[in-house]
Amino acid sequence: MKFNHFSWFISSLSHYLLFCILMSLSTSLMALSSDRDQPINLEADSADIDDLKGISIYTGNVILTQGSMVIKSNKLTLYNDKNKQLEKAIAVGTDKKLATFKQRPEGKDKDFRARAKTMIYFLNKDKIHLLKNAYVWQAGDTFSGNKIIYDTKNETVVASSLKNKNGKPVPSGGRVKVTIQPKSKNK
Repeated sequence: MKFNHFSWFISSLSHYLLFCILMSLSTSLMALSSDRDQPINLEADSADIDDLKGISIYTGNVILTQGSMVIKSNKLTLYNDKNKQLEKAIAVGTDKKLATFKQRPEGKDKDFRARAKTMIYFLNKDKIHLLKNAYVWQAGDTFSGNKIIYDTKNETVVASSLKNKNGKPVPSGGRVKVTIQPKSKNK
């Protein structure tokens, strides 16, 4: 295998950019500490709740709010653990109207926002998986790709573009894109 300096440079640059985004966005994912103590409110066109299985399915213009957190989707499936505590939420949008997530980070004056065709929010693990047309932004910083996974507990982020069945990037699959706003000298 031949060492390619250009490939090494591009790989190093992408790791640096991911580190910068991680540093600017990972702390922004820490929600207001009071959010988890707030009641969960749901609105939908229909609801199918199975307490024995711990699964609730809401469809049609679904809006979930808890404190500063708001999830909007076409379909929302909630999974409870054996103690009837919410452990996972799967929000699914449509091609024309993606699922959205908004939450106010602790100590910030701007909301953290995300959108994707499918969002899987693992509450106990502090992870959000954004799948298909994933996009996140806060205070002008943006991050987009086909798949974005945030692990707020370990302060890591992984993003990827769409790949074909052979694992090669699809040209029309959208590359990972990052925008980082310059930090003000007054801050």
